[in-house]
Amino acid sequence: MQHTKIETYKQLSSFQTDDHFKKEVRQHLAFYTECFTPSERIAWNQLIRTSIPHRGVAVSTVCKMLAAAHASGNPVSRSTFERMLVKARKLGVITMHHTIRETGGYHHSIYIFQLFTSSNISPKQRTSPILHKKVNSATQKKVNSSVPQEFTKATAPFTDWEPNLSVKLWSIAEASFKRMKFTDSIENHLPLIIQTFKQVIQQYKKQKIQSTIYSYFYGTLLAKLAEEKRRIVRDRDGMPVWLEQM
Repeated sequence: MQHTKIETYKQLSSFQTDDHFKKEVRQHLAFYTECFTPSERIAWNQLIRTSIPHRGVAVSTVCKMLAAAHASGNPVSRSTFERMLVKARKLGVITMHHTIRETGGYHHSIYIFQLFTSSNISPKQRTSPILHKKVNSATQKKVNSSVPQEFTKATAPFTDWEPNLSVKLWSIAEASFKRMKFTDSIENHLPLIIQTFKQVIQQYKKQKIQSTIYSYFYGTLLAKLAEEKRRIVRDRDGMPVWLEQM
């Protein structure tokens, strides 16, 4: 993408008004916060602040955003900021595009926040008329390889809703697993995760989900993992004496 005046980038915004942008960002924050570490959340908040003047389009270098975070009293490292960007792109929260100098070579990047409801929009509808994003198939394959084959197979019939459905749901599963602080591998709980996904789909087909599939999957899986952890502790330590006497 050719580097141009900052004002030109405003037309890349997906949001009609400032209030619309704030509402969608709150949705992202409410749902995806647990997917980021505390330091990554600081970096994410800085990216949001940088994008406010252009309704979700952040036109800045990483160095400038790091300096702004440091000046606000919340310094983060460059590696943390870049990890946040990778996660945000993987979750579909932002898209990122490089700009090219007229003399050649990369200039700064542009970070564009997406609608929280964009998972219900086809890829063609998401494409901006002044952007042409080339998909790197090798990179896409590498990202998908992190998702267990069994989970990918279970979600495959529903990828027409969202091409990266398995990747997003698996990221949510990893966040839920991390929050419950299990000491074993997440793959040991794969049957439970797949069962939870199937339950969510059933509820969706019955039109009983009032929020989104992603948030419902997160909440349901978190509850099931909590129950599983209680069972593991109970089997390991036995029932409390007072409970056995009831």
